[in-house]
Amino acid sequence: MIKNSHNFTKSVYFIILQTFLARFTMFMVWPFLALILHNKFHLNEFEIGIFLSASILIGIAVGFFFGNLSDKIGREKIILSGLLLNTLAMFLMAIANDIYIFFLGAAFQAISRSLVETTGKALLTDVIPKQASKELALHIRYFAINLGAAFGPIVGVYISFTGEQNTFYFVSIVYLLSFFIAYSIFEIKKYKKILHKDKSFKVLFSIVKQDHSFLIFIFAIAITLTCFIQIDAGLLQYLRIYEFYDVVQLYAKLLLINGLTVITLQFPLLKLLKKVPALFKATIACFLFIISFTVLANTQNNDSTSVILAIVILSIGEVILFPTINILIDKMAPKHLKGSYFSIAEIAVLGAAAAPLLGGYLLEHYSSFTYWITMSFLSFIAMILFYIAKNSKRPEIIPEKEDN
Repeated sequence: MIKNSHNFTKSVYFIILQTFLARFTMFMVWPFLALILHNKFHLNEFEIGIFLSASILIGIAVGFFFGNLSDKIGREKIILSGLLLNTLAMFLMAIANDIYIFFLGAAFQAISRSLVETTGKALLTDVIPKQASKELALHIRYFAINLGAAFGPIVGVYISFTGEQNTFYFVSIVYLLSFFIAYSIFEIKKYKKILHKDKSFKVLFSIVKQDHSFLIFIFAIAITLTCFIQIDAGLLQYLRIYEFYDVVQLYAKLLLINGLTVITLQFPLLKLLKKVPALFKATIACFLFIISFTVLANTQNNDSTSVILAIVILSIGEVILFPTINILIDKMAPKHLKGSYFSIAEIAVLGAAAAPLLGGYLLEHYSSFTYWITMSFLSFIAMILFYIAKNSKRPEIIPEKEDN
């Protein structure tokens, strides 16, 4: 494994480190955004869902065009723009006394996430020549995400950052520092860019509409995101509505357990499932999601042990599924449209956009059983779609590649 890291460049190390710092600082405050929206701006569960969904949709719509633009002008300029935009976004959310200014900041954050993270993944796969090294870098990047997600919330609780709007100032400073570091690193890059003449949207859509396997794959990811994002969008509200003891502390603990489970099991599971085809790994993950949501559906009020068990099972499914997704996108994408393919894959984030809306609606109008069983059923649908995607049509211009 160590030998495969020899192909890492300064840009790769920056992307991994910046991913960790961004997630660590964001998770000090972002998981508790629902509390700010409820306590300061007096939004109910469904209105919170609309707020979160709308901001995510804006990020997808704008980020899609920047992914294609990164194929034309280079990844670095897009990443630098995203870091500056995120600095502004966090500043606006820190100073906002009006819900519309707060929403503008959230929308800017969603756009900048697409610019930095989606383009960063494409850059990472651009600069590493060996496939084994690419896959290792994507796994380490995902490890960094979960390291930040695991410790960010618990540190946020410890230093009283939870539900405090002015903590967005701190996150803003982190992104500004990241911009200056990125600027210095990207200025001294030495790798050779691969330029292609025809990267128009017309050509792109012509390719993608023939790529049935990729489209079904993206639809399946969207459904799994709708389910999985409930850990961010609906779980905190569920715990609050059903009056679990010490909700903020319990939620921070659940996020820590989620992150630690992923951190502990990611590389052992990578080795264990090394020979399992990637799309079959996705079906295994969905099956674990089904079990997790079924446990939650049958959890009694204040039974925190069952909730913890469900989160552990969900986390095992997560660690199998999400690193595999980026590897599959990299393998499916034509080299000259890699940024575009990663951006098109962001359409799956529509599932994340739907998550708070669907979760808020179900929590507002139905029981917790209906809420979690709905997620279990959707996970089953996604599992079937991953199976179908494995044998579906690919365009002839894309070389056949093994998915294991």
